[in-house]
Amino acid sequence: MNRTETSPILDRLLAWSLRRNWPATIRLSLACAVLVATAAFRVYFVTDLLPYLLFIPVVLVITLVMGRSTGLFSVWLSALLAAATLAHMSLRWWLTPTQWAATILYAAVMTAVTLVAAELRASLLRARLLMEDLAVANQRLSEHEQQLRLVNQELGHRLKNQLAVVQAVASQTLRQSVDMKSAGEALSFRLAALAQATDMLTAAEWKPADLRDLAQTVLASHAGLSDRVHLSGPAIHFDAQVALGLTLALHELMTNATKYGALSNDEGRIDLHWALEPADQSQQQRFRLTWRELDGPPVVPPSRRGFGSVMIERSLRSYLKGQTSVDYAPSGLVFKIDAPWKAVPGQGEQTF
Repeated sequence: MNRTETSPILDRLLAWSLRRNWPATIRLSLACAVLVATAAFRVYFVTDLLPYLLFIPVVLVITLVMGRSTGLFSVWLSALLAAATLAHMSLRWWLTPTQWAATILYAAVMTAVTLVAAELRASLLRARLLMEDLAVANQRLSEHEQQLRLVNQELGHRLKNQLAVVQAVASQTLRQSVDMKSAGEALSFRLAALAQATDMLTAAEWKPADLRDLAQTVLASHAGLSDRVHLSGPAIHFDAQVALGLTLALHELMTNATKYGALSNDEGRIDLHWALEPADQSQQQRFRLTWRELDGPPVVPPSRRGFGSVMIERSLRSYLKGQTSVDYAPSGLVFKIDAPWKAVPGQGEQTF
């Protein structure tokens, strides 16, 4: 079996060295100290038969740990130190021709070995950087997968809520309609309003929706009449479920005003106002909305409760945890919402 595992000591040494960026002076000083110590050891403990042997692994380790430039410096310094341990002052050139040839050959061979070792070190450094990039990519992939799971769960939850709203709209529409034709028309119109609200929430990534944007979305579906509706109130945001309920309620009010109320003639108008009433010491701050129709035909209370009344009573009261009221005053219909308000901590804009 071929051994593919590397030495843990060498691995730790290389990993430790690759994490450090020493200045050139420190690298050269360390190389000099190690090579001088090797030369001293060679003088006292090793015979003259192998003057260069001890320097080979030392130069190789220095190159792997400190890089190519320090390795090349170590090659020539080790060659000089090895030659110095062999030198005799009695010789004209301190070394014999054979020793000079051996020194030059050692320097040439070790230069080649050092270049290979330096390239190996560079490859290890590149591999380390790639591994770090891979670890970062895997971490991001894991985060994206977790986010995708959360998105899928949230999508399933919202889909169930949407289907529940559609079921309620369809059930109430069919129950309150006198025939299938009118039921189909009413259901189609109401589902279109629900689709508009869903489109707006989707465009905003299902973040809290602004009440003014909700109202303008409803008005946009009644071309030519939106300029007769006056909107006033501060920036207030609602979560997706409440936003859908408010959209359907405003749609019903707008539809009824177009058919029977203030917008059914040429002079009528609507004032839609909302506000946050300041809280006193004994009460919580409250959200109040008023839909007031003006200058329309005389209002006649309906003989029976339709879809709009049922939807407003059940949905908005449940979502807002407050009270709703409809006043069929002769001068014009007035619809009101009165609900406790609680701002989300840490946000400048108030949110339900």
